[in-house]
Amino acid sequence: MPPAPSINSNGAIKWANGVTEEMHISASGSTLTFAAPQSLFNPGGITIFSRIDSARNGNCEHYYSEQAVKTRMQICDNGEVTLIVEGQVINVGALARYMY
Repeated sequence: MPPAPSINSNGAIKWANGVTEEMHISASGSTLTFAAPQSLFNPGGITIFSRIDSARNGNCEHYYSEQAVKTRMQICDNGEVTLIVEGQVINVGALARYMY
């Protein structure tokens, strides 16, 4: 198998189901980049969520997945994260941004 992609993580989301996903948050906050680990059923790869600047709602920002447009993520100033697929909430969690 080819090596899994790597990213320079500067943040993570801890999901309610106990899974923690590391990510790279761009300097402007306009993109969130995740590296999917390789497994027998998943070839691995990079997933990028881009901010929808026109969709800001109060203290929350909205992002969409460039690979799956019907997959959205809402991130609020208090760190609350909601993952939405085809209009259904799939998971909720909390955002942590690493400080170096």
